[in-house]
Amino acid sequence: MLNANLLQMISQFKSNPMQMLASKYNIPQGINSPQDIVQHLLNTGQISQSQVNSAMQLKNNPEIQKLFR
Repeated sequence: MLNANLLQMISQFKSNPMQMLASKYNIPQGINSPQDIVQHLLNTGQISQSQVNSAMQLKNNPEIQKLFR
């Protein structure tokens, strides 16, 4: 069972993903597409390719997909 904190984070992310991302990462204004954001984070060394790969695996997980419906 997911804890309440994780469910709250998912809810916040669904309502305003840029706010949550900007609280952890330096993303310039005007970069809005997911692909451009990921590319910027990779180019600036804020995330690694391994992290992107892990996130993509999670994105394709049916259990994770249920949370974002």
